[in-house]
Amino acid sequence: MSHRLKLRLLYGPLLDADAAARRRKMRVILLSGVAVYPPFLFIAFRLYSNVRPLPILAIGLLAALTCVPVGLYAYAEGFGCSVREIWRTRAAELRWFCVKIGFLYAFLLYWMILGMVEFFFGYHAFRAALISFVASAVARDGFEIGYLAARPALTPDIAPGPKRIFPDGRRRADVLRGQARQTASLLAVALLCGGAIGGFVGWFLPNPMAQTLWVGVAAGGMATLVYCRDAPGQPHRGWRYFLWPGLTMGCSYFFILAYWLRVMLGAPLSLSWDLALLTAACCGLSVLDARVMGRMKTALAHMSGLDLSPSQSRLKKDQVFFSEGVAFGKKRRAL
Repeated sequence: MSHRLKLRLLYGPLLDADAAARRRKMRVILLSGVAVYPPFLFIAFRLYSNVRPLPILAIGLLAALTCVPVGLYAYAEGFGCSVREIWRTRAAELRWFCVKIGFLYAFLLYWMILGMVEFFFGYHAFRAALISFVASAVARDGFEIGYLAARPALTPDIAPGPKRIFPDGRRRADVLRGQARQTASLLAVALLCGGAIGGFVGWFLPNPMAQTLWVGVAAGGMATLVYCRDAPGQPHRGWRYFLWPGLTMGCSYFFILAYWLRVMLGAPLSLSWDLALLTAACCGLSVLDARVMGRMKTALAHMSGLDLSPSQSRLKKDQVFFSEGVAFGKKRRAL
């Protein structure tokens, strides 16, 4: 889910500056959610009657495949021309987009939704409208990635490639090159502290909703400290990072991992060991995300000379960079 963090933390203010793009994105999200409602309604009814691991896995694969054309549609809307035109010159990139965003990201969101339903609402409250969130989220991210792809001046520091890590092509290994020892130390502290505290809390915290909030607070707190450490000049905005993505992503990781551990694998663990493993894993993933995002944001701000802080999210129209001077909403005839 690192592409989602990049879209909001690194390029969110630039995306939000275009009012026409925001309106069009909302329309794309709405249309995508409505279009996939019938197949997801079928999926919901299937889950009502069958909650065995293999059928749930098969339905997840079906849901992810359904989101591939949704992602392509949203990408084309954000880019400003048809999928066929984009495919002529960006075929390799679009294939990788289908794999990473259309399929894999949707597959992860599917498990997150199942975990949310299982631990927060119960299957009696399951509705197709809830699981259609998967398609809406893929459409949202696809639109934003297409928008940035059509305007390379927004990401001047990275040259596009066929297997780019969206939206800017930077891999975690590139960002953390030369920082292996520090990163390993931070991850070790996060895993040990998260596991130890989670094992202790697990004895008297059997409620899944309370466990989710606990893991979110623990993972979000650790991630916020690391982010403020790696992004100088950001400590006064730490509370914003704690709320999103710290707390939110911590809970999201918990939903995914807890569903697999408890429902799909049916691991016979005690409450203490169960929460210890989940807390350690969520804290480790959140700290790694914060480490990468903090370094990326600092590097991008220095290279582009832009103020990418949330307070500058309402940039003036002449501060937004457009490739080839093409205004949003016009169809690009040459790629």
